[in-house]
Amino acid sequence: MTPQPPWQRPQVSISLMLLMMSIFAIMSAGLFYASRVGEIRDEMAVLTGNPTSGAQPPNRVAHLVFLLFTYTSPLLLALVLGGFYSWQRLRYHRRPG
Repeated sequence: MTPQPPWQRPQVSISLMLLMMSIFAIMSAGLFYASRVGEIRDEMAVLTGNPTSGAQPPNRVAHLVFLLFTYTSPLLLALVLGGFYSWQRLRYHRRPG
């Protein structure tokens, strides 16, 4: 029977913390912009039981920008993070000999 190694506390790397912070920052930016879209604001008011803002003309530009942001932000985030990690991997593996 082999002895078990001593228990170590899990560690979080700086790159994982930056990744998590960038994901949460993008999500909060999307939620902030969603709060400015009238249709979403009215739906949230109905959900929480607050009175709605009434019949306002719909702001289609804000709604379209929110939808485009929602659908493209995961793709753009994956593109940026993939490029960063590829650049970082190339930088560390090309050490002058």
